[in-house]
Amino acid sequence: MDKILLWSLLLTFSGSQTPRSLAQRNTEFAVDLYRAICSAHKNNIIFSPLGTTLVLGMVQLGAKGKAQQQIRQTLKFQETSIGEEFSALESFFSAISEKKQEFTFNLANALYLQEGFTVKEQYLHGNKEFFQSAIKLVNFQDAKSCAETISTWVERKTDGKIKEMFSGEEFGPLTRLVLVNAIYFKGDWKQKFRKEDTQLMNFTKKDGVTVQIPTMKALLRTKYGYFSESSVNYQVLELPYKGNEFSLIIILPTEEVNIEEMEKLITAHRILKWFSEMQEEEVEISLPRFKVEQKLDFKEALYSLNITEIFSSGRDLSGITDSSEVYVSQVMQQVFFEINEDGSEVATSTGIHIPVIMSLAPNQFIANHPFLFIMKNNPTESILFMGRVTNPDTQKIKGRDLASL
Repeated sequence: MDKILLWSLLLTFSGSQTPRSLAQRNTEFAVDLYRAICSAHKNNIIFSPLGTTLVLGMVQLGAKGKAQQQIRQTLKFQETSIGEEFSALESFFSAISEKKQEFTFNLANALYLQEGFTVKEQYLHGNKEFFQSAIKLVNFQDAKSCAETISTWVERKTDGKIKEMFSGEEFGPLTRLVLVNAIYFKGDWKQKFRKEDTQLMNFTKKDGVTVQIPTMKALLRTKYGYFSESSVNYQVLELPYKGNEFSLIIILPTEEVNIEEMEKLITAHRILKWFSEMQEEEVEISLPRFKVEQKLDFKEALYSLNITEIFSSGRDLSGITDSSEVYVSQVMQQVFFEINEDGSEVATSTGIHIPVIMSLAPNQFIANHPFLFIMKNNPTESILFMGRVTNPDTQKIKGRDLASL
């Protein structure tokens, strides 16, 4: 039996308009996947709906029958001709590439094929057309060499931030095709958090334990909303990146509301409602620096979303190859996400220092307990990354960090 490995390797480092229905479908899938992942993970979470859509889309191009139907239904694809939804994605990435002077957004896809393994020309052509996938021949029998080859590609595409991604243990004598997706984003904040305003503050983790975390502070005029639904009160804050193409959305429940209650309220309709109903206001912000790094195997989550056929041998992936025993063994995603003060327009007064004695703003957004976050593309309202922070204290504070406070 021949195995296909799907690796979605994403790194985001903070610092063509498409139809509204695409944003709705993208958001619905993002919420479904978030709920499935939450059930198996208790603490910090980070994943990319976009990256998952891409790797599943690459399989869907070669799937037939029930296998294809399950993917299309889960991704909320409409009954259009195959490839039409990917044309919309292609337009999105083309529009992004035209504005790269304002941020760095690199998307790269690659198909690593076993030498001598026959893949249909139409499938290779479709991947190149819709996903700009590079086709590379390797010998998976030499697992160590393959790991080094693909890891080098990943390191280059993520600006050196992800090194030695593969050890060789992921590949075996049955491995025939590895689909790799890498996304790298680095953006400057539109409005600056001044490093000299960062202070050590208490953060109450999900388990109730309090830790001290470097917390960024600023008084900003930005989009903000206070919502109350089903006895749950929460705030939503938007932090745009320079150029306004991307924004980070922080969803903060009040302190008496646990994060699970907040998560139960998350729907595609509510998320899109936040985007449209937030208003520009002056907000006093306290936001912890945080870093979330995670490798997820989506197999169990996708099973719960009724994508099961592609994981069974003998299923119909005949659009990829005539081999009758091809199946997907893993759907992996690696994400690194960091939020800090770095990233601003220039050293001007876009961020306002907050006097210690008194607050200057009626709205206070103090993220000193677990919160959710979404990173979105503003023109399309598509969700690139989604997650939660239950413990920002993922690494010990280094001396240089303390020295900067």
